[in-house]
Amino acid sequence: MVLLSLLPIGLMQTWASVKHGMWYARSATFMSRDIVSTFVWMRIIGDTIFALGGLALAWFIIGLKTGWSLTKERVE
Repeated sequence: MVLLSLLPIGLMQTWASVKHGMWYARSATFMSRDIVSTFVWMRIIGDTIFALGGLALAWFIIGLKTGWSLTKERVE
């Protein structure tokens, strides 16, 4: 997520802010450029990996709370 989306857009905004001013770097005109839209959509890859990790953590915690294990033996 950071390498595919946030860092490139941040660097482009930094360059635009130095060259044209912060008002342009934060404007809808800048954010609606094709390359920025591409980087925003690339963020889905990182978001999906993060969500899968969150689901795996939730599954693990539910398993700890219910006593479930892969051996199907309940530990008291």
